[in-house]
Amino acid sequence: MRRGDVAGGKRLTVLALLLASTVAGATGLPTENSLTSPGDSATVDSLREVARRRLPDSVRFRTLRALSDALFAQDEPEARRVGEQAVQLARHRRDWPGVADALYQLVVNCERAADYVAAMQYSQEGAGVARVHQLPDEWRFTQCMGLVAVDTKDVKAGLKYMRQAYQQQGAVGNVPPRERGGLLLNLANTFLVMQRYDSVLHYATRALPYMQRARDARGLGYVYQFRGEVYAMIQPQTRATLDSAATNMNRALRIMQRHGFRPQIASSALALARVYRLQGLPAVSQRMAEMDLTLARELKMPDYEADALASLAWAHADQGRMRRSFDLDNRAQDLRDSLFNGDKAQALAQLQVRYDVKLLTEQKRTAEFEQRSQRAQLHSLWLLLGGLTTTIGVGSWLYWRLRRQKALLAVANQANCRSVAEKEVLLQEIHHRVKNNLQLVSGLLGWQASTLPEPTLVAALDASRVRIQSMALVHEFLYQADNLAEVRMDQYLRELLDSLKTALTTPEQTIQLSTDLAPVIMSPKEASTLGLVVNEIVNNAYKHAFQGLAQGHLHVSFASRPTGFQLVIADDGAGMPAGDAPAKAHSLGMQLVRTLTKQLKAKLSVTRSFPTGTQIEVTRE
Repeated sequence: MRRGDVAGGKRLTVLALLLASTVAGATGLPTENSLTSPGDSATVDSLREVARRRLPDSVRFRTLRALSDALFAQDEPEARRVGEQAVQLARHRRDWPGVADALYQLVVNCERAADYVAAMQYSQEGAGVARVHQLPDEWRFTQCMGLVAVDTKDVKAGLKYMRQAYQQQGAVGNVPPRERGGLLLNLANTFLVMQRYDSVLHYATRALPYMQRARDARGLGYVYQFRGEVYAMIQPQTRATLDSAATNMNRALRIMQRHGFRPQIASSALALARVYRLQGLPAVSQRMAEMDLTLARELKMPDYEADALASLAWAHADQGRMRRSFDLDNRAQDLRDSLFNGDKAQALAQLQVRYDVKLLTEQKRTAEFEQRSQRAQLHSLWLLLGGLTTTIGVGSWLYWRLRRQKALLAVANQANCRSVAEKEVLLQEIHHRVKNNLQLVSGLLGWQASTLPEPTLVAALDASRVRIQSMALVHEFLYQADNLAEVRMDQYLRELLDSLKTALTTPEQTIQLSTDLAPVIMSPKEASTLGLVVNEIVNNAYKHAFQGLAQGHLHVSFASRPTGFQLVIADDGAGMPAGDAPAKAHSLGMQLVRTLTKQLKAKLSVTRSFPTGTQIEVTRE
């Protein structure tokens, strides 16, 4: 299966892996659903009216929790405030199990609303309450911290929290089988994201008897789906592993169909379509993909719809229906293109959320450190007041404390440095992926050009491909550079010119390329723009200046100016015809050069060289 199928598996599980965290009445209090069904405006209004009355604290507590659920269902901004009122009321009553329940409800609702920063904050607060008052709920909050970490792509931290929750749960008696199985499934899901397939099989298999004992159909379906996903991704793929994948996925599909879990049916059908294709059963693969496509459209799940169209395209291609396959593949690609901007925005939002979650964790650690420091200082003051007889001992103790605090501060500084390094790695990874995507587009253009019969179309695609490679080169430099905000132009232009010479040199011509490049520093945006200018001018020289000549010479120089730069590209080719004005030519290349020169706030100058040739200058004073 494709690497993207791992993400598909995670998408399958995360929607329902809150199995372990959606048991609202896990600690004995009535659930809000027993009071009302939240969501409609009339319910919200009636709950608000009840909350305004003078009520016993126990009734008000349940009313506030029900109102918070209803407001979260309607995405109302006051939902968190009402939930926090329930927490404060329970604190006032010193009802610590009630405090834990109300905080846990806020965690679950914030997770469902994708407010991961708030979910992490309430999880930390709830874990602290459970720890201080020795409640059996600490493992639930730790598990939620793991879910938030996995959802925000911090899988390493997520695994640490999940293992900690597993240890905490093991120390608690009378945990319902459904919740034990849910935590094991969450561990399996985390290992699936990390592509550690042996661990996925281990924890999914351990969850099976708990889900059977709890008669949890959805959990059983996930167990078999996990096992099927793993067998399908184990390398090398054999008939036995694919048969095991199909068997487990079919079990999952039957369970989901029997109980009407339609989103999970769509996910299982899509996974089965891919497995059947790998087994060489295109007709069965087509049937599964059609089932997934129908459900995806009914449930308005465009990402599943795009994957289903792509699977259908493969199934038709395997059956020799190439025209139909091509049409389906185009529709899948169009749908994915329409989803691209949304996915990009979501990825950027996740980066911000991950940063906020880490910042919240660091702030909590800093606050705890400050509290410890304040307590230590107060204790030191009382010791100093004890008398002169203990001065030497107290001084020694304070010196030790100071060294210990410095060590802790050094550890905190190291953590901050690691955080900065992680951000730089993330930015480098973005440049790396942009470079890879540009190279992929360049490769696709090259492949498309090789299939076209028209030389003019081939030339146009080749020109576009060279331009894209020029832009990709900047991102490659940034990916490899220590400083992501600067590009050394002598290194960048030298590699760009070498690449252009290799691409444009033919056996019939010998063109000498000489350079005089100064180590000027520019921003990545300006470097990319200037690289496109050089690309267009050098391409133009190879195509037109030396046309019909067996040899020639091209010189490129780049120098700094007090507030800018000067780029000079000169050749000894045929030169410009009389009366010609290249700087005002209407070719795409020269139009692009003029436009890019304006973006650089520079001036373009084209003159004839003597006795032959052309010299082009781009200058910014």
